[in-house]
Amino acid sequence: MESILRSGSLQVLFDSRLSPQPEAGWFDPDWWRDRDAVVAELGGRGQALAVASPLGQAVLRVYHRGGMVRHFSASSYVYTGADRTRPFAEWRVNRRLLDAGLPVPEPLAAAFERHGPFYRGALLTRRIPDAAPLPEAAGRMASADWKKLGKMLGRAAGAGLRHPDLNANNILMDANGDFWLLDFDRAWIADNAFDPGPMIGRLQRSMRKLGIAHDEAALWDVIPD
Repeated sequence: MESILRSGSLQVLFDSRLSPQPEAGWFDPDWWRDRDAVVAELGGRGQALAVASPLGQAVLRVYHRGGMVRHFSASSYVYTGADRTRPFAEWRVNRRLLDAGLPVPEPLAAAFERHGPFYRGALLTRRIPDAAPLPEAAGRMASADWKKLGKMLGRAAGAGLRHPDLNANNILMDANGDFWLLDFDRAWIADNAFDPGPMIGRLQRSMRKLGIAHDEAALWDVIPD
């Protein structure tokens, strides 16, 4: 069940079943650093940190822009309503996928802070233990693993997911050989299934750019067994 916490200009979206419930400081990277609770710096365009939270290990991602616009406003976005903020929208997509049984991290909380016509936002998700991003895992993957990944992407598309920026760093492989999807900023879920082809095509372009060899035939075997 969704709940909203308000603290001054900050609004936090979370599942009311969480215990303990989030605090305002959880969305500030320095809050975790001041408490020596940063487990790892995960890099990426935004400030992605693995943190030891009261809910267990989690990943905090502060939203940052890319492209030329970053030189003018690295982390501010135009405010057009709480439901349209990037963290709230991503939290809801992530939650729906989790509830549908797809392998995605649990979304813990999303927050934005409004400053006049602009806002800044962050998302906190549960960290997947003992997992490596696809660029690190690919070297030890066999054809059966690529087939497993393709079928997982087929399931996601079958659930209506449209992921406009699927790349190799959005996929983790854990110690059990299972795959996880990450980062649903600007993704959405439709009521009908989608052809997974565009998502897989984007993933392949990303892998080629990174020089990741893969079993193309196995990856495109997306029909569930």
